[in-house]
Amino acid sequence: MKIILLKDISRLGKRGEIKEVADGYAMNVLIKSAQAIRATPEELTKWKQKEEAQKRKKELATTIFSQLLDKLNKEQVKITGKKADQKGQLFAQVKETDITEMIFKSTNISIDPHQVIIPTPIKSVGVHTVELKQGTRKEKFKINVI
Repeated sequence: MKIILLKDISRLGKRGEIKEVADGYAMNVLIKSAQAIRATPEELTKWKQKEEAQKRKKELATTIFSQLLDKLNKEQVKITGKKADQKGQLFAQVKETDITEMIFKSTNISIDPHQVIIPTPIKSVGVHTVELKQGTRKEKFKINVI
């Protein structure tokens, strides 16, 4: 029986591959445990459409990420409204959500707070370097805490 793998299965194949397996193994193990589906022409076209949609979504996310980095490199993100003492130490550290809010205000592009990586806690006024990640790609940009 021909099947489409929905998950990576060791010694059988990777997700999305079409494999020929024994009927009993396909019906009783793979399809029953939702690790595969029967490879009918309808399912094949659905699978291809789904894969193409995911590919387009990734490409769109990559272009938006590049545009965001261009904007961030041109103009520095300024974080205001944090209270600090006379030495410039903040009473509350800058968090990922603060940075994403200021990025949205300055560029009108919203990002997930999990995409922001703060290497060291930001607890003082001044310019700090922060990383932004998209998949395996990581880029640094600067923020200014006022």
